Amino acid sequence: MRIMAVLAFVLLASFTAPAFGQSFVGTWTATADTPGGKVSETVTVEKTADGYSINATLVGAESAPQAGPGTDIVIDGDHFSYKRSAGEIVITYSGVVSGNTFIGEAQIGDFKVPYNGVRAAGGN
Repeated sequence: MRIMAVLAFVLLASFTAPAFGQSFVGTWTATADTPGGKVSETVTVEKTADGYSINATLVGAESAPQAGPGTDIVIDGDHFSYKRSAGEIVITYSGVVSGNTFIGEAQIGDFKVPYNGVRAAGGN
């Protein structure tokens, strides 16, 4: 009976735990819901030898200023946070991944906006 209980627990844990604690790794279509309208970008999160890298490109706004790569990246299970800079402006992102979506916020100073994403097709 104990063996069955242990086996059931291990099986259940394998379905609920993120793979290697890296659920944010992959390619996302992320959208910030700003007062000026929705701003979407493609976000790529990769595991590197030194930790993680995050790069993003605005969707449909090629001439708009692009923020730099992610810094201060923290990925802890399904939770993530990182910063990006656009000139002197620092944007802090944070959120929680649930399967192929995430819910979070982007913050510039004291100003916060919803920041949500959907994993891109084939984006692991």
